[in-house]
Amino acid sequence: MALLGGSDSLRAARRAILDTEASVQIVYDSDGFGLLPQDFREVNFDVAIIEQRLGSQSAFDFIKILHTLAAMDQSALGRLLIASQFHETELRVRAIEAGAVDCVFVSDGAASLITKVSKCADTETDFAIREIVPLLGERKVDQEGFQLAALSLDTLDKSGTRVLKAFCQLKSDAEIAMAAGVPKAKVKTTLLAIQKLLLLNTRSQLLLKMYRLGALAL
Repeated sequence: MALLGGSDSLRAARRAILDTEASVQIVYDSDGFGLLPQDFREVNFDVAIIEQRLGSQSAFDFIKILHTLAAMDQSALGRLLIASQFHETELRVRAIEAGAVDCVFVSDGAASLITKVSKCADTETDFAIREIVPLLGERKVDQEGFQLAALSLDTLDKSGTRVLKAFCQLKSDAEIAMAAGVPKAKVKTTLLAIQKLLLLNTRSQLLLKMYRLGALAL
């Protein structure tokens, strides 16, 4: 677990909460002042909480660069959570767009922080976007984006198409595997391949993309 950004007292408060969880070990704790994304890539973490205002940097831009660097050296990147003061749905959407899993908010309390960090144990977790999309309502479909995505998705085989359809129905991996008639491991590799086809970094971004293309069954 890495804590990046924010005041010493704020990080100490988060650390005190997370230290109550036996499964959580803090391996990095820094105010992030002057830290470059390439330097943070040297930190070995499963989950990182990055303060929205990271010194003179934006956490959103910082995370985008982290994903670019990970793609360039073809290495894994831990799950990322953006921290802020007050709960905002739009901020959660912006975090997912940048490549984070979700936001953690001081206003939501300690239990919410622990729950979200625990859910990030799953390397392909997408719990936040599943909570958010039903709240966003209908959206005008991006026709140009739809056409571009359709060209890429036309390359999927039948099983890949079935996996994507079940994913858009907000099914779990086990349910997708059953609906598509494929092993559960195949679900993960198929969705990862679709992410790459659409130039996306996370499964959460994929679900948000499908929502914006009007493909979700809500």
